Amino acid sequence: MLYIVIREFKPQDLPNISDIVRNAYISNIFNSWLNVVLSEITFQLITLVSAYMFIFMNVPLLYCIFSVPIVFTVLYVVIYGSVLIKSAELINTKKPLQCWVAEVVEPIFSTNVNHLEYKIVSETEFNEAAVDIKKMKRRLVGTIAVMRHAKRNDWAWLFRLAVDQRYRKKGIALKLTKTVQEWCKVNRYNNLEVCFTDCQEGARQVFAKAGFEVCQMYHQKLLTSAFTLQMYLLRYEVRPMFE
Repeated sequence: MLYIVIREFKPQDLPNISDIVRNAYISNIFNSWLNVVLSEITFQLITLVSAYMFIFMNVPLLYCIFSVPIVFTVLYVVIYGSVLIKSAELINTKKPLQCWVAEVVEPIFSTNVNHLEYKIVSETEFNEAAVDIKKMKRRLVGTIAVMRHAKRNDWAWLFRLAVDQRYRKKGIALKLTKTVQEWCKVNRYNNLEVCFTDCQEGARQVFAKAGFEVCQMYHQKLLTSAFTLQMYLLRYEVRPMFE
């Protein structure tokens, strides 16, 4: 039996967590870029660049078609940079009340994880299983964190949910989310909120399974006010039974 262990964060985990969060954000870059490319403002921008090349740079009209890949490339580079900045902000500026990681325990020479079956357990359950780890490797494949809500002290904010792309669709994200929900119950937080973009379809499915409901939709500026992403604010009603 191969295991994925959900445990609390340790200081030595930080470098690996940074990599997981950064790579998770990078994996969504294409969807974000495609969302911007298909927006009306992008076609207007292409028209303006083509007109500038033709009128002010005397570029033949036929060659103005090169404005299309130029605009697309510039948008991709800017989005890539914005994503890296956002991922760094999540690690370095937001201080969690608690953080958890998902740590895989598997054979040293395993390569194709898609054909392997894993059991997701707590650290206590893993220790009780008395697994022989002499020929096994352990590494982090997921993380999640929770912080106090900015508006209400009795509410919590879920953030930094990220899973290694090779280990997705194995139930890790859902288990991490439920771990936060249980922690909120124990620590008497009435509600738990989280936000994500419409480019994160996987996150939408996870939070729906975990019982979150959409309470607000809004647009967030991506590059300028002309380029935005659809954002969803979700809420989970914890409502613990106080003694």
